[in-house]
Amino acid sequence: MVSRQSLEILLDLIEIKVSSLQIQDRDDAKELNKLRKCRQELLVEVNKEGIKRTDSSPAALSKKSYKRTSYLGR
Repeated sequence: MVSRQSLEILLDLIEIKVSSLQIQDRDDAKELNKLRKCRQELLVEVNKEGIKRTDSSPAALSKKSYKRTSYLGR
């Protein structure tokens, strides 16, 4: 079992990673999807534990607009 504090820390780390992620290729898009899934799974655990979060909506990760850039010069 994961402690409440650990769940909160993991959620914060995921949100930091998502906010710094720049989608440049398919691998980055896959990573973003994995992070979103992981966040949702953690939120389920958070809700089981009864932890109150101010931003627990599924749309929280999609608020940031991601600029598609390419290192290949396309």
